[in-house]
Amino acid sequence: MKRKVILPGLLVILTGLIFIETVRAGAYLDSAHGNSAYGVKRSAAGFPADYIRGLCTHCHDTHASIDGVEPDPDGSAPSLYSIFYDSHVDQTDNFCFQCHTDVGSFQDGGGIINRSYSYRAGAWTTDTLNDVLESFSYPPADSDHNLDDILAFIDGQWEYTADSNPCNACHNPHSAQGDPANAPNSAKSSGTRGWPVSRPSLHDADDNNAWGLWGDEAGEKMSDYTANYQAPLRFTSNYEPDGSATQNGSNLTDFVTFCTDCHNNVNTIFSTALGRNLNTFDWNIEKHGTGLADDNIPNGNEPASCNRILAPYQVGACGTYVLSCTDCHEPHGSPNIFLARKEVNGAVVTVDTGTGAGPSGDPNSEWINLCNRCHNIAIGDARHDHPATIPPSPPGPGCNGTICHGPLGTQYELCTNCHNHGNGDIFDFLGPNLGPYGDQLF
Repeated sequence: MKRKVILPGLLVILTGLIFIETVRAGAYLDSAHGNSAYGVKRSAAGFPADYIRGLCTHCHDTHASIDGVEPDPDGSAPSLYSIFYDSHVDQTDNFCFQCHTDVGSFQDGGGIINRSYSYRAGAWTTDTLNDVLESFSYPPADSDHNLDDILAFIDGQWEYTADSNPCNACHNPHSAQGDPANAPNSAKSSGTRGWPVSRPSLHDADDNNAWGLWGDEAGEKMSDYTANYQAPLRFTSNYEPDGSATQNGSNLTDFVTFCTDCHNNVNTIFSTALGRNLNTFDWNIEKHGTGLADDNIPNGNEPASCNRILAPYQVGACGTYVLSCTDCHEPHGSPNIFLARKEVNGAVVTVDTGTGAGPSGDPNSEWINLCNRCHNIAIGDARHDHPATIPPSPPGPGCNGTICHGPLGTQYELCTNCHNHGNGDIFDFLGPNLGPYGDQLF
C-alpha cells in the first residue's frame, strides 16, 4: 500500500520538476546560442566534435577546464562560471570574442557575422563591418563602447561583480536572440526579428531565466515610451527598423528606457577615451527627448527651426518628437566619433575627426552632416554660419565673445559647441553660462 501511495506522489513531483525545467530552459532554447539549428557549437582542438549544437558545454566546461587543463578552482571567472576562457581581459580580448569574430572563431563553420545597427536597421548594405570584435576595435580616432569602463561602472551594482563579463551588462547570453534571427547578411525584416538585449537594472545574477529580454513584450516598445515617436526613413525603403510601413515605434525596442539605465543624470561614468566623466542628462527634458524643442530666433531675422526639418518629420509636429537612442548612435562602435551611426534617416553620414572635410577645414565641424539628416541647416543660415550676422559682442548674459562669436571671418561653429546631451540652445540663457535646463554650456 505504501508503494502505491508513494509512487504516484513521486510521479507528480517528478512531473512537476520536469515541467518547471522545461519552462526554465525555454528562454535558452529560443536564444541564438541555444538554437538547435544555428546555435553555439564549439570547434576547438581536443573538443568533442559530436557534441550537439546548442549544448551548454560549448561554453561551460564540466570541470572548469581551460585549453584542456584542469586548474584548481580559485574563484576567478573561468572557475566561477566554468567557462573555457577568461571572462574579460581587455577591449579586444574577451570570452565572447572567442566566437564572435571572423578570424579564428571557435564557432563551428567559421566566424559569426554580426552587422552594425546601421546595416541591420538602416539597410546600409555597403557597411564592411561583420563581427562584434571588429565593432569594439575601432581606432582611437573613431569610437566604441569601452568594455573596461563598462565593467568598472557595473561592478558592485545590479548584482554584477568584478568577475562579470561587460558584454553581459546589456545581453543575457542565455536569452539573447539574433536580430535578424539567423540572417546575418540581411537587414531586419518583419519576418526575421529577434530581441538581443536585457536591461542591466533588471539583472538577476541568481536566475538568468528571471532576467528576461527587453523589447520582446508589450510595454517595452518605443510606442509604449511615447506617443510622439517617428521612425526614421530607411536607406532603401519604408522605415526603420524592419523596412515596414510602421512608423510609431511599435516594432522597436524602447531603447530610451534601456540606455538610460546607465546614461542619465545620476550615474557617473568615466570615459577612458575622453579622459573625463561622460555628460549627464535627463531625457525627460532633452530636446531630442520629451523636452519640447523651440523656434529660437535670436535676432528675429532667421527662419524658424521648425520650418527646416526633413521628412518623415513634419513641421506641424515639431516640438513633440522623441527620438530613440539608436536613431543616431551605434550600440557597439562606429567609424564616426561618439558612436554616431554611418547611416541616419536614409543617408550615409560622416563625422570623422581625421578627414578635415568640414566647411572651415575643422574635421569636427562635420557634425553638421549628422544634424542635417533631420534638420535642414544650410551653410549661410544666419543662425549657424557664425559670425555672418551675429556680432562678436555677447548677445546675452554669460556669453563669452572669444568662445562663440570670434574671431570674425569664415569660422563655422560646431553644432556641439552649443548642442549636446545635457546642454540646451546657447540662446536660451537663464543665467550665466546656463542652458535652458540649468546645465553648463562650457
